Amino acid sequence: MLVPNLRVLLLVASGVLMAFPGPLRAHVVPNTTVEADFSADGGYVLRINVDPRTFMAADPTTLPPVPASWYRDQTQEQVAATHQKAREYLGASLGLIFSGHKVPLPECLFQAIDGDDNTPLDAETQEVHLLATARGTVPNGASSFQIDFAKGANTSLILLSTQPGKAAPRAQVVFPGEVSPEVILRTETSAPPAPNPAPASEDSMNHIWLILVGGGTLIALIIGWRLLIRYRHHHKFHRKPRSM
Repeated sequence: MLVPNLRVLLLVASGVLMAFPGPLRAHVVPNTTVEADFSADGGYVLRINVDPRTFMAADPTTLPPVPASWYRDQTQEQVAATHQKAREYLGASLGLIFSGHKVPLPECLFQAIDGDDNTPLDAETQEVHLLATARGTVPNGASSFQIDFAKGANTSLILLSTQPGKAAPRAQVVFPGEVSPEVILRTETSAPPAPNPAPASEDSMNHIWLILVGGGTLIALIIGWRLLIRYRHHHKFHRKPRSM
């Protein structure tokens, strides 16, 4: 592992190379940049800037920056083979870790870009890079993200992550054989849904029905009681006296 002072120097140098356009960006030492974008719905997108030298030579520093003509002059079959080499390199070099559980890198789609400003390849492009895009879903319950950078990787890695509603952290520099520091994933928790209250009209009908039933029963009792009293009163004054 490199000493801390050298790590700081490499981080500063990477920042300078990203900040200044033109000849300074024609860096001699290649690196791999990973932008991890996590969305609120649990999905994520990885955008990986790949310098072709990383899969063209065991020691990429022995090669000069790859000219755009190298890619433009390739046939469709050669382009497919180039993308496959890049895919194999990334699959062997990058592992994703969610809350301590390692998963393979999802399938990548490749696009040739300008190595100077990361725009799509055009007639003015001098140095060519490949942009690999991988999409996936964060495993259920996962609360952190890391990259396991294989010991056999032949360059350094810069990790940048973004999440909705959360400021992007500083660039993390990872060297071969290291695991990046944890990126704490923003989780959305929602309260359980409240039970649906019974419609007001149904409650009103229930109350009205109880009132009608109770009131009708009371009225029936009163009427029955009054009829009983009237019957007894009538029977008392109209019955015939007994003969002696």
